Amino acid sequence: MLIISRGFTLVELMVTIAVAAILLAIGVPSLTSLYEGTRSANEIRKISDVFAFARNQAVNYGATVTVCPYAASPCGTDWNKGFSVYIDNGGAKNVLKVIDSFNTHDVISLSGPADKKIDFTPDGLVSVETSIIYCSNGQSDNSKSINISTSGLIKEGADGKSCT
Repeated sequence: MLIISRGFTLVELMVTIAVAAILLAIGVPSLTSLYEGTRSANEIRKISDVFAFARNQAVNYGATVTVCPYAASPCGTDWNKGFSVYIDNGGAKNVLKVIDSFNTHDVISLSGPADKKIDFTPDGLVSVETSIIYCSNGQSDNSKSINISTSGLIKEGADGKSCT
């Protein structure tokens, strides 16, 4: 009499687990890279939106609007701690928007003379052309950048720039 067994044998189960382990070993690094690339794109979009907001408010209020690293004063020195957008009304700082800090391992750097703050004039212009570089986990592999021209135009820059 012939007995039909259902299910996996131990050998079939071990082969299936081995194949799954090999696929995971190949796939997980790719997913990590995809995640970091997506996170970089989202963060640089958030940074770009802050500067677009500041330019818009400068034109709307007819006043100089400043973007600087967030601190209690409201300007600090570390761009990774977030951004503060404010109007300086004769010494009284009217804060329009605050962006929370970024991941502690990320690096945000500005190139150009405007490394402490960026001022948008009432006509939407900035005094100095600046590039903002965002590096996920401090690595240039997934870095993204935006450029702010003296006309106040904010556009996407080149990827893969140095994080220093």
